Order: sequence, then structure tokens, then C-alpha cells
Amino acid sequence: MNLAQQILTAAFPEFEVQIVSRPDGGLLLTLRNEEQDVLRRALSKGQARTAVQLDWVVSSIRRDLSLEAGVAPVITHLQSQSRSALPSYEYA
Repeated sequence: MNLAQQILTAAFPEFEVQIVSRPDGGLLLTLRNEEQDVLRRALSKGQARTAVQLDWVVSSIRRDLSLEAGVAPVITHLQSQSRSALPSYEYA
């Protein structure tokens, strides 16, 4: 099992995770529940190969699933808002 398969399967245990390789080196991710496909997402080669990029993909998918369910995600759970502190500047 490769890195993308491990991270995505662990991140979405409530879904059946299907990952298919694409000719360009990326992946096609499908999340399924017992009846139907819930989400399909194409991941680029770069997104599929690094843990940091995969964390961003997971955060993005969680946000999309929350919005689709009618629940606004909490700001602290959005990586783009809590990734790093804003820079501070000192005047000499």
C-alpha cells in the first residue's frame, strides 16, 4: 500500500476508498458509502506523492463533505486558516 492509499484510507474510515492510477501519474479518488459514490476527486501527481499535499487534500475533502451536508466547518479545522502564524515585524 502506498502513501496516498494509507493516508486517504485512514482519513475516511466511514467510506470505502477506491484509488485508481491515472496515465499522467495522478490518482482518481472515489469515496463510496453502501449505496453510491459520495465524492470523486482527481489528484495530481504532486498531490499524490507528498504527505503535506495529501493532508491538504484530506482537509479540502472534509470541508467539501461538511458543506454538502449543510454543516459549516469550524475555522480552526481549516488548514488554510491554521497552517502557520502570521508574520510579525519589528521596527528598529
